[in-house]
Amino acid sequence: MFKTIKLPRVTLRLITHKHGAALLTILNNPLVYEFNDYKTPLNKEHVKQLIQDDISSYYQGEGVRLAIEHNMSGVLIGTCGLYNINNQTKTAYLGFELDPFYWQQGLMHEVLKGFVSEIHRSLNIEHLYAEIHGKNVRCYNLLTKLGFVFNQQISNGVWHKQLTKMDGA
Repeated sequence: MFKTIKLPRVTLRLITHKHGAALLTILNNPLVYEFNDYKTPLNKEHVKQLIQDDISSYYQGEGVRLAIEHNMSGVLIGTCGLYNINNQTKTAYLGFELDPFYWQQGLMHEVLKGFVSEIHRSLNIEHLYAEIHGKNVRCYNLLTKLGFVFNQQISNGVWHKQLTKMDGA
C-alpha cells in the first residue's frame, strides 16, 4: 500500500521494530506525552507491542504508522499515521508525534503535507480527521495551516479536512 516517501528533509517509511528504542525515547518525553492518550511511562515491551499492533493494523487495512527519519542522520525523529481507516465512509484519523528537538522548524508541516498528498493518491480517503487536546496550540496552528477546520458538531476536539485534488498535487 505505502511506498517510502522521500521529502526534502525527512523520509517516511513503514515503522519497524528497529525504530523501537528511538520511539520509546520520543513517546516518554513529557512534552510529547502531555497531549497524547497513552499511559506513561512506557517501557520496551509497551513499544514493542505498539509497533506490532501497527504492523498488524497495516496488513489488515485498518491503519498505518510511518517512521519519520531525518535524511542527514537517518535517525527516527517521530511518526505519523492513520488509524480507524473506514473504506465504506472513506474516512480516517490522522495521528503524529515529533521529537521536541525538531519542533519549530516546519518539519511536521512538511511531513503532513507530503503524507496527506500520498493518502490522496494511494487510498480512497475523502475525509481526514485529527483529534487533538483543546490546549494543544501547536497542533491547532499546524492543522489550521494544513486546511483542517474544527468540527463543532463533535465535542471532543476533532478537526476535519476534506481531501481534494489540490491535496494530491
